[in-house]
Amino acid sequence: MKRIFRTAGKIIILFAVTAFLWLIAHLIIQGFGLLWPFLLTPYVEQILTLWLVFGLLFLTMFVFSKSARERHHAIWDSLTATIKQMSSGNFTEAASRKMEKIERDHPVTKLADELTTLALELNEMEKMKQEFISNVSHEIQTPLTSLKGYAHLLKKPDLSYEERGRYLHIIETETERLSKISENLLKLTALERQKEPIQKKPFRIDKQLRRVVLTCEPEWSAKQIEFLIDLKESFVYGDEALLSQVWMNLIHNAVKFTGEGGRISINITDMPEAAAVEIADNGIGMEPEQAERVFERFYKADKARNAGGSGLGLSIAHKLVELHGGTIEVESKPGEGTRFRVILPAEPREKNI
Repeated sequence: MKRIFRTAGKIIILFAVTAFLWLIAHLIIQGFGLLWPFLLTPYVEQILTLWLVFGLLFLTMFVFSKSARERHHAIWDSLTATIKQMSSGNFTEAASRKMEKIERDHPVTKLADELTTLALELNEMEKMKQEFISNVSHEIQTPLTSLKGYAHLLKKPDLSYEERGRYLHIIETETERLSKISENLLKLTALERQKEPIQKKPFRIDKQLRRVVLTCEPEWSAKQIEFLIDLKESFVYGDEALLSQVWMNLIHNAVKFTGEGGRISINITDMPEAAAVEIADNGIGMEPEQAERVFERFYKADKARNAGGSGLGLSIAHKLVELHGGTIEVESKPGEGTRFRVILPAEPREKNI
């Protein structure tokens, strides 16, 4: 409909311009007729007026087309420069470059807008890539430094048996940490590319949570943590093995940041066509800005820097819940603890099958 109105408007403008030029041509020819009345018969006057209208119309179109052509050249030059900046990897300058626009619905204007959006997105991706590389380098460099240092100490001939055993234990721990980082990176990459096989079926989530709690017993019993469990019979629709990884990560996280003699609660709430699992602790908690970033890769709150881990566990949990068509939320206050809430579908959903 807009196109019809636009076309009709252009036709009306064309007729108006033609009528205006016809009036000017008619006045010009009449002026000549006043000067040389014996040369202009009515027939000659009409012919001259018609040719003058065509001439004025051609001149008007030539002036406008030349102006438009110059403007188009400027726009295409700007687009070309932006594309060159993007091809060289300079997304920041490409995103900040201001391109001339013609009109809002013009195809070139739309192309310029899309190109600017693409440059902005690529710039954000470049920043994320650089941050990711920096984080990976930091996480890998730390255990490598330990490995190098303790391997150097092992060269000392006067080391006691106990010292040698302690250094070897540290090297083994750091090696396992490197292996875990590599394993989690590969897993997260596979999940983001959706290459991880997902075999969904209905299963009892309350039973699964009990098994995971028992599996983690050595961790929480060593810290004398009290578990408060309210798990009514509840079914969800998903991949049982992958969701087990979600609960392992969340419970491990809760145990890690809960102090000696602390408390962790797990409960299930039935919802329409879904089940909500809440895992809460009374540990150290987080600041609001830390809670907002807790699902980012490698992100670790300052308080948790010395608690080990790679900062990938919650990213993996978030991605797994997302692949199941569910949601995961976090609430936390410093000194009061953290609560994770996971909502999963209880029935198949077409878009997730």
